[in-house]
Order: sequence, then C-alpha cells, then structure tokens
Amino acid sequence: MRDRSRSDRNKRRCRSPSASAVKWADLLDPLLVSVLDRLPSLRDRFAVASVCRTWRAVSRPSLSSATGRCPPLLFRPFVGPFHRRSRRCHQISPRRCDLLCPAAPFAPSRTMVSSGTVNLFLLGSSCGHLIFCEGRRAILADIFTGDELRSPDLPSDGWRFHYGALTGSLSSPGSNLLLSANGNLLRWGIGDSKWEECSFTPLDVHMKRIVAFKGHIFALDSAERLHVLQFSPYFSIKQMAVQWAAGSISSGMNIGFTQQLVECGGELMLVQVVPAGQIMHLKFEVYRLDLSGQPTWVKVDSLGDWALFIEESGRCPASCACPGRWGGRSNCIYYAGHGRGRWHVFSLDNTAIDTTDPESPLYFEKQCISMWPSPIWVYPSMLY
Repeated sequence: MRDRSRSDRNKRRCRSPSASAVKWADLLDPLLVSVLDRLPSLRDRFAVASVCRTWRAVSRPSLSSATGRCPPLLFRPFVGPFHRRSRRCHQISPRRCDLLCPAAPFAPSRTMVSSGTVNLFLLGSSCGHLIFCEGRRAILADIFTGDELRSPDLPSDGWRFHYGALTGSLSSPGSNLLLSANGNLLRWGIGDSKWEECSFTPLDVHMKRIVAFKGHIFALDSAERLHVLQFSPYFSIKQMAVQWAAGSISSGMNIGFTQQLVECGGELMLVQVVPAGQIMHLKFEVYRLDLSGQPTWVKVDSLGDWALFIEESGRCPASCACPGRWGGRSNCIYYAGHGRGRWHVFSLDNTAIDTTDPESPLYFEKQCISMWPSPIWVYPSMLY
C-alpha cells in the first residue's frame, strides 16, 4: 500500500507544471544564436529553424551568413549503372536527385524538384535555383522547395544554350537571369516582360561561368578570356586584357579540364589542371586576379584555412572557410565528377593525380557524357 501511494505521488509530480518539459521556444535569442553559430553544417541549421516559427525567425540571420562558413551541398543525380569503359556518348536521365552534405556524407536527403523538370537540360545553378531550358522558356527551380519560376518566351526559336546564371537572388532588386549561346548572351531582368540580347565575337564562343564580385559581373568564356558585363545604360560585354604573372602556367597549358572561376576569401580565383611533371599525371593550380595594376593572374601557393568545391563542368564552384569546423580539410579542393560517387579531396601541396587510374575522377578514358554534365555544388535559396 505504501509503495502504491509513493508511485501515485511520483506520477502526480511528473504531471505538475513545475516538472513539465522545458519550453524550448522560450529559449533566449542570444543563446539560440550562439548555438546556431556553432553548428557545422547546413543540415543542422535547417533542423533548428524548422522547430517553430520563433526559432525560424531567429535563425534567419544565421542562415544568411552560412554561405562561405558551412560547406555547400552536392546536388547529385542518381542514375543507373553504366559501363565504365564505354566510349559511346549517350544521354542519361536521372531517376532522382539527392542532396549530400560533406559534414554528413552518409545521410543524403531528397530534393523536391519534380522529376519532369530534373530531366530537362541543366544550364547551371545560382542563388539556390537550378536553371533549365524547355522550348522557348527558361525555368528556375528552387532546389529545396521545388517551386518554379518560368521566364517570358525567348526572342526566337533555335537557341542552343550552354550555360545559365543569376546575378542575384530572385528577391534582390536588379537581379538578372543570363543565358549563354554561341556568340550571344541573353538577359532577362527578373519580373520584366521580355529578353534583351547582346552579341560578341567570335561566334563559336560562349560564356561558361558568370560571377558577381565586388559590385561587378565577371564572365569567363569558352576561349578562357575574362569579360566584364554591364547592364546600364545598356547591355554590353567588355573583354579584359589579363596577363599571367611570371612562373604561372598560362591557360594554353590547360589539359582536358574546364577552368573554374570562383570567389574565395574576398578574391576572385581561377582553378585549372596542369601537367604534374610525370607522364599522364595532372595537378590542380589556383590563381587569383590581381587588380592593383594591370589585371594579372597570380599563382596562389596556399588557400590557408579555406577549401574550394568544384565540379567537372565548372558551372557552380563554391568556397568555404574553416572547414575543420565540420571535419573538412583546409587548403584542399573537393572535386565532384561523373558517376555515382560523392567527391574526391585533393590537396594543393603539389599532389599529382594519376589519370590512368580507373578510380580517379580525371580518368583519361572516361567517356560517359550525360544530360547532366556532373553533380553540382549548391547553397539553398534561403541563404541569399
């Protein structure tokens, strides 16, 4: 009888308001922000933001500052197996697409982009949106929510686009969608009713990477020349005369690898692959654009406490500071290539890559060409 009364008292005590569960929504904002700043991955930050409206509002500034502090996510198309040594170029439609986080590589999540849209031709990714082309319209698909925005009709039929990019988030004033074809660059001001066209020479060249950097829009073309874009008072493209510093390997030595243009630590950087001194061996080299005088590509010996994230097509590179916070490696390049794998990590300390190794992402005989050039690195739109 005594044991039963003691048990009843314990049950009443557990139900009493004083012993109720902690109301996490009442957690002080400064404490919550302090916790958020210590979370190493975007996945963890999104989990906190999804608890309740109060936490979502408090988390928003922390999420917007996560670009460059947390690693990007790898948006990877999942396709069936293909024969590694097949030399026949063929088109592969992904069954689905996963999102992988370098801080938790074995816990993928699914994207909400519809399967119909995923199987369109991908032109690029900017500000958390995938850029596709379907008929005479471009489609912007939010990587996380799957929400789509369709552009007005293109000026005419028959365009063969190679690349697409946004100059800013969809909500930012003056944001533009740019589509690149041979000898032409099309511009759509978000919310406008029509496209604007700008031609350049030679006609067999297209823009392959566009980066907003310190108030300017830089573009790298398929002939590895650097340009500056202007939208006011009229849409124009101006080529920059950029030289190579002494001791640098010029772009003419680049072998079988598209150059990558990426912002890192307040610098505009160029990544390329060059011979490593051994037969069939290559290595990564990084250069920064020095604008103090004559524009010059200057070799970077070390990234310091930064890591670069690039992929085979060169359309969506990214950078991240202090990768050790989430278990990553500094002064390294995270490279995602064709296939169903995740990524490879290469140090800039003169690490040679054997292109005859079938497991190498730069394997010389790899000939599979798909509708998706490679997985791409992305940040969610809510960070912009």
